[in-house]
Amino acid sequence: MDATEAIRLRRSVRQYTDRPVADADVEALCRLALLAPTGSMAQAWSLVVVRDPDIRRPLAEMVIRGGAEYFRRVRPPAPDVSDDEHAEWARGYAEQVLSSYRHVPVWIVGLMVPRGTFPDDWRSYERDADLMSVAFAMENLFVAARARGLATVPTVFHWFAESDFRALLNIPKEHEIPVITPLGYPAEWPTGLPPALAKIRRPWRTLVHDDHWGTPRA
Repeated sequence: MDATEAIRLRRSVRQYTDRPVADADVEALCRLALLAPTGSMAQAWSLVVVRDPDIRRPLAEMVIRGGAEYFRRVRPPAPDVSDDEHAEWARGYAEQVLSSYRHVPVWIVGLMVPRGTFPDDWRSYERDADLMSVAFAMENLFVAARARGLATVPTVFHWFAESDFRALLNIPKEHEIPVITPLGYPAEWPTGLPPALAKIRRPWRTLVHDDHWGTPRA
């Protein structure tokens, strides 16, 4: 599969099998991820590859729990539904869509590791540049995984269990954890967006402006 096809066919997958992922594939994906652009060659990143079942299991539970909190906060409650009922719905929905995370064979954790290469008065710029570098690396990983028939999904649900997540993986407090992903074989490849998301997706021509702002191709 070439790069164009892998980009077009990449999907966010939330249903996985327990089929193992070969060590050689994990190593290849990490190497490809870390070929991404990085400002000033700072390489202000690291990847934590989680394969140990005794770590994967509690990690997955944290992500599922965090997913429930995310859904509670982001998805509006149905009319005439109490806060407690909405929270219960969010927990059930997280269980419904994320339960296979418990047997995903690999997790990849993307870390931002500050290197201090910018002047002191540019620290906010440096953080922005470093976060972009981590994003570039993870996108490399997502596309390369799809080319190999492996599934991923950029995930931030660990944000809602950050203290426990850091303790589980022994991540220093100065290292940010902007994004993680399961890595495994999908139960099936999604063929399109869920209806609710398809409804709000903006046509690409409305997002491309020629020469200056205010001239969208649409």
